[in-house]
Amino acid sequence: MFRIVILLSLSALFFSPAAAQQADLTIDQIVEKHTEALGGADKLKAIQTVILTGKASLMGGQVEAPVVMRVKRPDMIRMDLTVQGQSFIQAFDGSTAWVLNPFSGSSDAQKQNEEDTKVARDDADFIDGGLVDYKAKGNKLELLGKEDVGGVHAYKIKVTKRSGSVDYEFVDAKTFLELQTTGKRKQEGQEIDFVDTPSDFKAVNGVMIPYRLVQTANGNPAMDLTIEKVEANVPIEDTYFHIPDKPKTDRAKEPPH
Repeated sequence: MFRIVILLSLSALFFSPAAAQQADLTIDQIVEKHTEALGGADKLKAIQTVILTGKASLMGGQVEAPVVMRVKRPDMIRMDLTVQGQSFIQAFDGSTAWVLNPFSGSSDAQKQNEEDTKVARDDADFIDGGLVDYKAKGNKLELLGKEDVGGVHAYKIKVTKRSGSVDYEFVDAKTFLELQTTGKRKQEGQEIDFVDTPSDFKAVNGVMIPYRLVQTANGNPAMDLTIEKVEANVPIEDTYFHIPDKPKTDRAKEPPH
């Protein structure tokens, strides 16, 4: 009987009119609160470029790599990793995704396939994310209810992007910041279950940006990224995101088309 009284008291507390209103938010209300939590639509739009500098812990901490990520609206992104003294680069210039991977046996940048290009296009929406201004971006959202994420109540939202890819975003029901993103990706022909967990949000030009991102792939640690410096609205030429030309000496060896 004592336990029943306690439960009834807790029910009265958590299901007061104010709490019930909070639990009955629509998807657009959640998106609105999420946008405001990030800093508001105006401050988000005011940021045109972002440069993030930090360190990435790879392969469960076996490899430490300095990293620089550059993002430019509307859909350009480039990440440079220095691994064992060599530069690994992934980039998307708005139409072409490419990679320079010295560990693959080639010193030339290579265009990526259609599936990898789709992933790169989605990743380029770094500043806003998939929820902010989702209708204009051609994304579709579906609220799937609430779930517990590491002891935190979160709204679970299915995000079907214009590219056709599907992610599940978990938004903190209290702060309305992103807690986690899960989904599937195809990389080099292999399907991967990924989990991205951002944290340590700090304001940059009035916009909340995560200073840490932990990624897992198929349940295994993939990357633990710690950001040390964020610069906003630094000019970046579009050509920086373009795939570099092959040296003329290599072109001379290529057969005529």
